[in-house]
Amino acid sequence: MKVGGNNLKELTPKQKKFCQEYLKDFNATRAYKAVYKIKNDRSAQQSGSRLLSNVKVSEYLSKIMQQTKVNDILDINGVLDNLSQLAIGKPREKVFKRISYKGKKPKVEYDNVTTVTPEDQDQLKALELLGKYYKIFTDKVETQTDITVNIDPGDYDG
Repeated sequence: MKVGGNNLKELTPKQKKFCQEYLKDFNATRAYKAVYKIKNDRSAQQSGSRLLSNVKVSEYLSKIMQQTKVNDILDINGVLDNLSQLAIGKPREKVFKRISYKGKKPKVEYDNVTTVTPEDQDQLKALELLGKYYKIFTDKVETQTDITVNIDPGDYDG
């Protein structure tokens, strides 16, 4: 693997699996216990912390998080596509989350996934934004003015 211009040895399969588990909820103890099949929390906490301080592991995690961050940013086409899907009322999955505050870090627990249809006001707002983007709606301003033009034929030499 090449990260930051340095050639690094590949992570072991267990180290990669630890990274995948860790990225689920950023809980090194849980991730270590899941991969290395250790029951003792204290041992898993120490070993997980030590693994996170491993240069190869930390650089691998940084690279994955950076890629994820870049992939999460919508470009203009992504924004327009999402607005279009919303405007036509396409149903989409929605995840309802519950956060547990047990332990040192809050942990996100996913309760369920359900399919929802956009509300009317959300569809109208999406249509409005798309209309503005494509300049479908223009403001018409009517003005009424009185202009008096005096032309004296002597002003023009012809």
